[in-house]
Amino acid sequence: MEEVVVQISNNRAFSLLENLEALNVIKVLRRIPYSPPAQPDRAARLSEIQSITGNIHIDLSNFKFNRDEANNYD
Repeated sequence: MEEVVVQISNNRAFSLLENLEALNVIKVLRRIPYSPPAQPDRAARLSEIQSITGNIHIDLSNFKFNRDEANNYD
């Protein structure tokens, strides 16, 4: 016997596992409800990015973006 951990992204798919369990194909040992990870607020993310990139200075004053050249993959 092997144990496998799966993550189900669709609640309706869990009924498939229940049907397989009813047929004695699998045994559901534990069901853990999904809770999405907490998202840090925008200000905290911006502050962290600024602390990492604070000493990086790039002068783009004379930069001209050429879309045709950017799409030329040769």
